Amino acid sequence: MKSLIAPTTTKKTFLDIPNAAGLAGFSVRHFRRIIEDERIRVLEIGRKFFILTADFDKWQMSNQRKAS
Repeated sequence: MKSLIAPTTTKKTFLDIPNAAGLAGFSVRHFRRIIEDERIRVLEIGRKFFILTADFDKWQMSNQRKAS
C-alpha cells in the first residue's frame, strides 16, 4: 500500500553560528562580529549559541535593502 502523504521539507527553527555564517557567506569570526554590531538575537542552549531562522531571514532581508 502506497502512502498518500506528500514528503515535506522541514525548515530548521534554529541555526548554529557556523551554519548561519555559511548561509550568509561570511567566516564564523566575521559573522560573530556582525552579530555583535547589528545586535542579532542569539539564544544560548547549553554551551552552544543559536540564531532563530526568522531572525536570520529578517537580517538577510534588511541587508539586501541596504545593498540596493
